[in-house]
Amino acid sequence: MHRILNRSLFFVTLSIFTGSLIAACAPSAVTPGDEAKSKPQTAASSTTPPSADAMLVLGVKKGPPPPPPSGAPAKPPPHTTPASYYEPVGPFFFYVETLTSTGPSRYGFTPTQPCIQSGVFKRGMRMVVRFEILDTSTGKRVTDRDAANIKLVLPHGEEIPGRWTIRGSAGAMPDSAWMWDTSWDIPPDYPVGSLDYRIVITAKDGRAATFTPPIQKAKTADTRVRIID
Repeated sequence: MHRILNRSLFFVTLSIFTGSLIAACAPSAVTPGDEAKSKPQTAASSTTPPSADAMLVLGVKKGPPPPPPSGAPAKPPPHTTPASYYEPVGPFFFYVETLTSTGPSRYGFTPTQPCIQSGVFKRGMRMVVRFEILDTSTGKRVTDRDAANIKLVLPHGEEIPGRWTIRGSAGAMPDSAWMWDTSWDIPPDYPVGSLDYRIVITAKDGRAATFTPPIQKAKTADTRVRIID
C-alpha cells in the first residue's frame, strides 16, 4: 500500500511539474491591448511633440515621393569655373566646422544633440566654430606657438578671439586632437536667416588671410549657416 501511495504521489507531482514547464516555455496568451503594451516602442513614437523645455533644431516630414520627370530634362546653362580656383592657395589653408555646444548658452538654451556638426542653430543657442589653419609656405599647422592673431568676425561687427585647445576641453581624452575654436551665444532676438561669418588670421610676420565659407546658392537651397527661430 505504501509503495502504491508513493508511486501515485510521484506521478501527480511529475504531472504538475511537467505542466508548469510546458506553460513556461509556451507563448503566453495576451489580449490585443496587452500585446500592444508589451511591444517595444517604434519610430512612430517619435512623432510625439517635444516637451516645452526641449527644442527641435532640425526635423523631417514624411511625404509622397516626387513624380518621375516627363520627357527629357532641360539642360541647364554651363557654368564657368572662376580663374581664382586655379590659382595657388595661400598663405593659409583653413578647415572649418560649426557644431552645437555641450552645455547651455548664457541665455539658458541647451541643444538636444550636443557636440554634433550642424549648419542650423536656434536663436539663444551657442554656436561653436572649430577649425584648423595650415601655413602653406611651411606645411605646418598654425598653433599657439606662432603668436598669430586669430578671430571670428560676425556680420554685425562683433569679433571673438580664437583659442588653441584640445577637442573636448576639460573632458577630453589624452589622444584627442588639438584645434582652434571659438563660440558665440546667439541672442534670442538675433535676426533669422543666413549668417555670413569670417575667420581672420594675421601672422606675426604680417601675412594675413580671411576665410569665408564656400556657398552654394540656389532657388531652394543656401548652404550658409542659418539662424532659425
